[in-house]
Amino acid sequence: MDRPILSEGRALTKTFPVKGRGKGAVLHAVSQVDIAIYEGETLALVGESGCGKSTLGRLLLGLLEPTAGQAFFDGKDLARLSKKDLRTLRRQMQMVFQDTASSLNPRLNVAGLLAEPMRLHDLCPSREMPQRAADLLAQVGLSPDLLDRYPHQLSGGQRQRVVLARALALNPRLVVCDEPVSALDVSVQAQMLNLLADLQEAHRLTYLFVSHDLGVVRHIADRVCVMFLGRVCEVGPTRDLFASPRHPYTRFLLDSVPRPDPTRRDEALGRLTGEIPSPVDPPSGCRFRTRCPYAKAICAERVPPLETRGERQLACHFPLEV
Repeated sequence: MDRPILSEGRALTKTFPVKGRGKGAVLHAVSQVDIAIYEGETLALVGESGCGKSTLGRLLLGLLEPTAGQAFFDGKDLARLSKKDLRTLRRQMQMVFQDTASSLNPRLNVAGLLAEPMRLHDLCPSREMPQRAADLLAQVGLSPDLLDRYPHQLSGGQRQRVVLARALALNPRLVVCDEPVSALDVSVQAQMLNLLADLQEAHRLTYLFVSHDLGVVRHIADRVCVMFLGRVCEVGPTRDLFASPRHPYTRFLLDSVPRPDPTRRDEALGRLTGEIPSPVDPPSGCRFRTRCPYAKAICAERVPPLETRGERQLACHFPLEV
């Protein structure tokens, strides 16, 4: 891409201590991940639950401290910034959480929820906050009549729009959307996805879109990053990756999507075999090898490097043919 890199992770690693598994046991959430998010794009992070998608998103925002590696925003190493500089930079990085019920303070009404980030960052005088809050609601398609309501008085779709409006209050450049539509009805999902696209165009936003729903990803993402057990398998443009996956795991992931076409019901789909590896005791070499039908001895001996091949990045000793 010819766009500048806005957010970047270099060899990002995050482990968490595990109790009851012996001294020094850790869960390998993210392992040696290299990732770049270009300004103005939507990069989707996909993979099964527990593969490290949400943890990686938090590492890139500086919400979690990496065990190893570096996270950069606009060329600045987050770990080297002072608390004051990091606080200033946080205005440009926001997150939309999946669970709106827990991410919205139940003691604040909508006006208070939207005013809180503006007050914390001293963005505008108190007398201007009600009008600013009403403007933010209008941007996400909600009526200012909701300003006096509390989170429990809103529908799931309304709460998600309020969370999005709160993120927009600071005029961010990067928004990490962590499963933002998974808890919504299908019709509401479509409205939210269209809203995200409209806001991206209007505010020149960059999205990191964390999701396990490949149908949603295909609709909204410019590029897709596939993860398995804490490592990146494949990265590429959405259309190309869906049309011709190069990593075996990507292919199995795409094959797992139900097909609505009844004429294709009898088509043979790949099935994963073997045991699901544990993130506490991951396999040596390639972490997918215990379930991969193409694995050979080298897959257990050496971790496949993430290599750039045209517009694709691929970490596989035996990639699939185009």
